[in-house]
Amino acid sequence: MAARVKSENTNRRRADLLLAAVAAMLIFAFPAGGGAGSPSLVFVGGAQTVGGSCILAETAVSRFAVDCGIFGPPNAPLPPRPETLDFLILTHAHLDHCGRLPELVEAGFAGPVFCTAPTADLTLVMLRMSGNLSRGAERKEAIKRTIELLTPVGFDSSFVAGGCRFRFVRAGHLLGAASIVAGLPANDDTVVVVFSGDIGGDNLLLAPPHGSIGAADYVVMESTYGGSVREAGANEARRRFAREVGRTLERGGDVLVPAFTLGKTQEVIAAIQEAMDRKEIPPGTIVWSDSPTARSITAIYRRYPDALSPYARSLRGRLLSFPSLREVKSRTTMAVHARLHEPAVFVTSSGDLEYANSPRHLARMIDDETNLLCLVGWCSPGSLGARLRNGESPVMVVRREGGKTKREWMTPTMRIASFECFSGHADREGLTRWLDRIGNVRRVFLVHGEMGEASVLADTLRRRGVDTAIPRAGERFKLDPPRRAGQAGSIGPAAEGRGGA
Repeated sequence: MAARVKSENTNRRRADLLLAAVAAMLIFAFPAGGGAGSPSLVFVGGAQTVGGSCILAETAVSRFAVDCGIFGPPNAPLPPRPETLDFLILTHAHLDHCGRLPELVEAGFAGPVFCTAPTADLTLVMLRMSGNLSRGAERKEAIKRTIELLTPVGFDSSFVAGGCRFRFVRAGHLLGAASIVAGLPANDDTVVVVFSGDIGGDNLLLAPPHGSIGAADYVVMESTYGGSVREAGANEARRRFAREVGRTLERGGDVLVPAFTLGKTQEVIAAIQEAMDRKEIPPGTIVWSDSPTARSITAIYRRYPDALSPYARSLRGRLLSFPSLREVKSRTTMAVHARLHEPAVFVTSSGDLEYANSPRHLARMIDDETNLLCLVGWCSPGSLGARLRNGESPVMVVRREGGKTKREWMTPTMRIASFECFSGHADREGLTRWLDRIGNVRRVFLVHGEMGEASVLADTLRRRGVDTAIPRAGERFKLDPPRRAGQAGSIGPAAEGRGGA
């Protein structure tokens, strides 16, 4: 798919890239004088909130954005003057990082979108899904144009765009997810900025380990769980999940695992497969996965084993594939509930039980105490998943049945359990460990976190001597060049060092 995406790029965009490369060579060969000025960052989205990630970077020679996602505040602004953006850097394919790209294209953006090859494939699936949900012809056309702009690049190989030099480093969040190391021209020097994207917590079965970043002047870091410390021991936590699922199946109950389609579904299936190999879950248990989008994403995971963890690579042809896995359409799994069947596991979207098949499965399982609901991730505030996690009873279950919306108060008697081992985000301790591996950090900007979580992380970093800011939406920060006696900064891997002032 990545090759096909790349082949669809227009002659116009190739010409733009050639001009940008020529300009970059001139800039690096002949550093600008004092008139070049310092680069700056504007925090357009993801500021003091989770989701809507979007950062505008401006240098003396180019303007570009990092991510452009949904789930921000209603009517959140796009980067100003999108038609003048030279390019965009995409960290990964979750919609809260890529979902507004079609809007940006509709507003005039026509530059390349640089991302890793797996991210290009996954973004195509995610944007087409969002287009099907919007059901707007204009939006679908914008999605098609956006897909044509996706420009895959490899991990750990630097490339030049708009007078800046970039390197993608594995972020440990999901397949293809990257942190960005950027060298931005500043007078006769270079300012090195790291854009973390979403940082994994070393707890997932499939996500690869973090890549080596080296040193940086500034770090823009996510803070989703910056105020939280989760249970220790991912392996033991997954075994607790396996034991709960196994006991339910042995009692004759069914298991419902609502999971978001990208990342979470694949990690849950991998954990079930691992548990079956250990016989902690009865081998041969039918596992239903009934999201067409998840099925497409799982196929992409199978396509890129070398971009995943050592465990994933060790499975070879068995990656996310076992005889009792059923990847089907929703009507098939809905029919299963209406007949006698062997105890089974239903992995289905959405992760917070608000839409798609999850609430329909719940309605059929909620009043049987032998059944188990496994909440395996974040649930949006006020969602059905969040209310069940908080012990609310009865709950209003809203779902689509026969083309109509059905609302019904229901009292849960099924068991409800939460598991933190599937989170794709590092907690406070994981975030500080990640930052510790970056040397010479002068300042950290915390994004993609609610104010409470970000504030706790900021206090932690400040006690460790790290200058830390929590930008407001629309706030601009000038990035002063470091005092390195005229020696330009490097974005290449360097010896690991402690992050600090």
